[in-house]
Amino acid sequence: MSSTSFNVRRVRREIEHLIGGDNVSDAEIDRVCYSRDAWPLRLMQLGRLVTKPRPDLIVWPTTVEHIQHVLRIANAEHIPVTPVSGGSGVCGGALPTRGGIILDLKRMNRICGLDEESYTVTVEAGLLGYELEQYLSVRGYTTGHAPSSIFSSAVGGFAAARSAGVLSSKYGKFEEIVVSLEVVLPNGELLRTKTVPRSSMGPDLKQLFIGSEGTFGIITELTLRICPLPESTQFASFLFPDLHTGMEAVIRFFRRDLRLALIRLYDENETRFVLGRFKSPPEGACVLNLIYSATKKLVSLERRTVTRICEAAGAEPLGPKPSKHWWDNRFDLYYPSSINLGPGMLYDVLDVAASYANLETMYWRMREAMEKLGVSTMSHFSHFYPDGGNIYVIFIGHAGSSEEAEAKYSRVWKVGLEAAHRAGGTLSHQHGVGLLKAPWMPVEHGPVGFALLEAIKQYLDPHNILNPGKLGLGSKASPSTDTPTAQGGDSP
Repeated sequence: MSSTSFNVRRVRREIEHLIGGDNVSDAEIDRVCYSRDAWPLRLMQLGRLVTKPRPDLIVWPTTVEHIQHVLRIANAEHIPVTPVSGGSGVCGGALPTRGGIILDLKRMNRICGLDEESYTVTVEAGLLGYELEQYLSVRGYTTGHAPSSIFSSAVGGFAAARSAGVLSSKYGKFEEIVVSLEVVLPNGELLRTKTVPRSSMGPDLKQLFIGSEGTFGIITELTLRICPLPESTQFASFLFPDLHTGMEAVIRFFRRDLRLALIRLYDENETRFVLGRFKSPPEGACVLNLIYSATKKLVSLERRTVTRICEAAGAEPLGPKPSKHWWDNRFDLYYPSSINLGPGMLYDVLDVAASYANLETMYWRMREAMEKLGVSTMSHFSHFYPDGGNIYVIFIGHAGSSEEAEAKYSRVWKVGLEAAHRAGGTLSHQHGVGLLKAPWMPVEHGPVGFALLEAIKQYLDPHNILNPGKLGLGSKASPSTDTPTAQGGDSP
């Protein structure tokens, strides 16, 4: 039974006529496969065989014109359309909450051009991140964008969710890497922004779509800044007596205008986890992993300056091994694999950010609030900037049953986000919003800011067909005891 009211067979035939039968499916296996992304709550529900809501149709466009055809049909018939590229999001942003059409851009994965004079590359939105980096690296370039999901996430998704890779302290967040965009609007019209280094001709339209998670339009092509591959890459680690001392050292890096490729500070709990294979850290100690990546002369200067700062703060040099081990194994997702995630287990990661004035306070408040609910936490600060940084708060817990675990999961998220908000932080640094954080959008932006976003959505998408429910747009979402889809879907 479809969750939408359109005639699926008729619409399928109409789309097949325009873009070809091989690019459309309503097979049950495809509908089940596209009823999920990598949101841990959804994965917990799948463990109970909850596979609804499902899409009615899956469409794989291969051209911009295909997307325009589909959106014109969907707009005329008020059919929901959920865009997907990699499908690796962890907030439910690719879930088809109202059925309708999944628009999967993976077949739009061409590299359209490399401009070695301007240092830009133009690509289609369905290109996976690692494929782009492979193409660039053999030519001596990189975007510098290196998220942990790079093997399963696509360039369009990087823009749609305002992604930040682990090297963002040096290369910037993805919104800083994007030069221009091509976007298909809900009515099928095409918008292209200019490929220029910057412009003061009013607001920057591309930033309206970066972070909109497919609710304002579907990003189809991007021009990105590139950089030469670094001449030298070296690793270093230091053990600080406590979190505060390590944080103060990081701040001094930026005061000395040091832009290292990686600055990754672990709290005492995660330090025991990541450092245990090398040595047993003292109580309260925190490890700092670093990567220097630049010309040989600049790396040498950075190493000398950083070492002086760290040793002056009482840190113990650990050499390159801990940092190099993390880098070599960063795709293993070793946290979940190290515990038994059977029935009743719950886990996830809160990614928040704040200014340095609030960052440590936010960490302690979140840790206290979440641990009161009977979960264990460990945290790391993995993205630093001149004015602040982010925190990854990992939680792991157990409940008596799968249903109780899902309810507890939602409570942990609620108290964690409440604590982050009270401490002056943003409730998402890089994972986006999706369904998970949608009720918190009015809290994050305030009533005036959120009303403005709602007005933009209404203007661009009056029938609310594009990724409905995501970002809380068009749904009048507000914070409640549970996350918006802890109610999740019905049984198959």
